[in-house]
Amino acid sequence: MSYIVLARKYRPQNFTEVYAQDHIVQIIKNAIESKRVGQAYLFTGPRGVGKTSLARIFAKSLNCEHGPTINPCGKCVNCNEITLGNSADVVEIDGASNTSVDDIRDLQKELMYSTHNSQYKIFIIDEVHMLSKNAFNALLKTLEEPPKNVIFVFATTEPHKILPTIISRCQRFDFKRIPVSAIVDRLKEICRIEEISIDDDALFIIAKKSDGGMRDALSLMDQVISYGNTHTTSENIRTIFGMVGNDVFHNMMHAINNHNPAEMIYLLNEITDKGIDINEFINSFLDYLRNLLLIQLQIPTKDLDNSQAEIMKEISSLFSQDEIIYMMSFLVESKNHIRQSHNSNIVVEMCFVKLSKISEMKSIDKILQQLESGKVTVHQIPASIQNIQIQDISHKQSTAIQEKIIKEVKNTSPLVNEVNLDIIKNNWKHLCEKINKEFPVVGSFFENVQLKAFENNALYLIVNQTLAHNMLQKQTKDIENILNKHFNLKIKLFFELKQANNSGVIKKPTLQDIRKESPNLADFIEMTDSRIT
Repeated sequence: MSYIVLARKYRPQNFTEVYAQDHIVQIIKNAIESKRVGQAYLFTGPRGVGKTSLARIFAKSLNCEHGPTINPCGKCVNCNEITLGNSADVVEIDGASNTSVDDIRDLQKELMYSTHNSQYKIFIIDEVHMLSKNAFNALLKTLEEPPKNVIFVFATTEPHKILPTIISRCQRFDFKRIPVSAIVDRLKEICRIEEISIDDDALFIIAKKSDGGMRDALSLMDQVISYGNTHTTSENIRTIFGMVGNDVFHNMMHAINNHNPAEMIYLLNEITDKGIDINEFINSFLDYLRNLLLIQLQIPTKDLDNSQAEIMKEISSLFSQDEIIYMMSFLVESKNHIRQSHNSNIVVEMCFVKLSKISEMKSIDKILQQLESGKVTVHQIPASIQNIQIQDISHKQSTAIQEKIIKEVKNTSPLVNEVNLDIIKNNWKHLCEKINKEFPVVGSFFENVQLKAFENNALYLIVNQTLAHNMLQKQTKDIENILNKHFNLKIKLFFELKQANNSGVIKKPTLQDIRKESPNLADFIEMTDSRIT
C-alpha cells in the first residue's frame, strides 16, 4: 500500500478527535440528539482547523446505519463511503472549480433524486466564497426551502466574501485556531504511534510554526520524518525550516543596547549566508520582541521554556516598553520597504544599522513631538541630536525636522528665565504680527496700545479709544494665550482706558470716523453689513 501522509492518515473520524472546537461540537451533537438539524450550516475559520473534517463527521452521524447518532460506527457501508469520499448521498463540491450559475443548476438537478441508502442527502461545498455572485443568487431559493432531508454544509476561510443573504439562511459556526499546547499533545500521540523519536522542544517549534492549523502541523511533521534522523532535536527543526534560534536575537539585542552597528551587520551576514529568508527572519524577530514586551508587562507566555524566559527577562530590563514598541513598529515598516526595494540587501542592512541607534532615533521622534506641542524650541534640541547626519535618518523624518526647525526659527521665543518689560518691547513687533494674523480686527487696535508696566507676570497696557478698549477686553483671553505660548510663561493682561478730553470724543462715530481709527474694523463693518449703534 502506498504511503499515506499524516494529515490524511490521522484525520478526525469522530467528534472526540476534533481538537479545540468543543463549542461547535457540543452544539452539533445536541442538534443531532434532539433531532433539531437545520437545513444549512456555515463553517468558517483558518485553514487546517477541522472545518471539512467536522462536516464529514456530521454527515456520518446523520447517515450511519445506526443513526442519526453522535457516535457513528465508522464500519458500516455508509460510514466507509463517506470516509473514502465516494458516497452517492454525501456530495463534496469544490467551490473554487464550480463557480458558475450552470454548476449550481446541476446541483439543483441533483436535489431531485432521492437518497440511495441514507436518511439525508448532504452537500458539502468547500471554499464556498469562491462562488460567483450570480451563483449565490441562484442558490438562494433552494437554500431557504430545500427538499426534504437535504442539508447543506458550507466551509470557507473568508466569510466576508459571502453574500449576507446566504449567511442569513445558515447556522454559522466560527472555528478558532488550535492552541499550541493542543497541537503538541496531538503530535506526541502520533509520534508514539509511529515510533518517532523527537524532542519536546522540536514539537513545540513545529506546533508554533503551524500557526494554529493541525493539518499544517502534520504536513510539517511529514517533512521532519523525511529528514531521516533517528532522533530529531530542535536544532534539526531550525535547520530543516530555515529558522533562527533565540541566541541570535539575544546577541542582536545586546548589540542594540551597546550601539554597535558593526556587530549587527556581522550577525545579519551570518543569517543571510545560511540562506535564511529575511522576511521569515524579521517575522521571528518580531515574535521575539513581542515576548520581550509581554515579559515587561508581566503577562505569562506559553511560548518560552524556563531557561529562555530567564534570559529574556534579563534582556528586557535593558530596554523600556516604548523602545521595544518602537523597534517592532520600525521592523514592520522596514518589511514594506524591503518588499518594494530592488536591492533588498542594502535596505535590510540600513534597517539593522538604524536599530543599533535606537536611542537616537527615539529622541528624534520625541523632539518632533515637543516641537509640535511647543514644549521645546530649536535652540533647546540636544547637541547629540543636532549633529545627526541626514543620511542616518529616514527622508520623511529629515524633512519633518527641517520644516519644524524653519518654523521654529521664524517663531523663536526668548530663552530667558523670566520676562521683563525690555524683553516684551524687543518682541513687541513679532507679537503684534502674531495677533494681527489670528485676529486682524483686534490686532489693529493692539498695535496702537502703550506699554505701561510689567509686574508679577501681569502686563499693563494703555488704550486711547473706548472702542479699542472694549474690543481688546473681549479678546483678552485669546491675546493672553498667544503671549503665553510665545514666552512659555503665564501672563495676565490688563487694559486701561486713557482719560481723554470729552470735547474730542465722538459720541456717535460714523463709518469714516471708525476708518480713521481702524481701517480693518471699517472693512469688516462694510463686508458684514453691520449697523453702528
